[in-house]
Amino acid sequence: MRRGGKGEALCGKSSKKCGDGRRRARLLDQGMLRFVILKRLAERPAHGYELIKFLQEQSKDVYSPSPGMLYPMLYLMEDQGYLSTISEGNKRLYQVTEQGFGFLQQNWGLAVAVEERLAAMGSDEVEKTRSQLHALRDAVHERMGLNGQQPKLLQQMQSILQEALDKIQALDSRV
Repeated sequence: MRRGGKGEALCGKSSKKCGDGRRRARLLDQGMLRFVILKRLAERPAHGYELIKFLQEQSKDVYSPSPGMLYPMLYLMEDQGYLSTISEGNKRLYQVTEQGFGFLQQNWGLAVAVEERLAAMGSDEVEKTRSQLHALRDAVHERMGLNGQQPKLLQQMQSILQEALDKIQALDSRV
C-alpha cells in the first residue's frame, strides 16, 4: 500500500532518491508534521508510539513516520518550549506547554489543513488511484519479463508511459 519507504511518496521534491536519481517527495515533512502533532497533543498528552499510531490511523495506514523522524522532532519542540514531558519509567509522556498552545493558536488554520491532508491520503479516491498505479507497474513488469528482448515492444511501452507521465504532470492541481 505504501508508495516508497515509510512516509515517502512517489518521485518528486524531497529527501530519498528514486531509482533514476530523482528525489522522492515526503508525504509530510517535519515542518508540517509538527502542527499535526501539536494539535493532537493539545487534545490529550501522548507517548511517541501513540503519536505514530495516531498518524497511521488518520491516514488509513498510508503514512507512518519512523521513530528516527518523530523523536528528534519531539525533542526539538521540547527545546523550543512547545512541549514538556513527564517520565513514566522508560517512556516519556508529551504534553503541550502554554507557549506551545500559543504557537498552535497562531497557526491553527495550517494545523487543520495539514491534518485534513493527512486524512485525505487514505481516501477511497486516493486508494483507487494507488491501486491503478500498482496495476500499471505490474503490467509493465510482466510485459518486460515476457518480452524484455523485443526492442519494438519496449519502445511502445516507453512511449505510452511517457505520454501518461506528461499528461499527469500537466494536470492542474487546483481542480
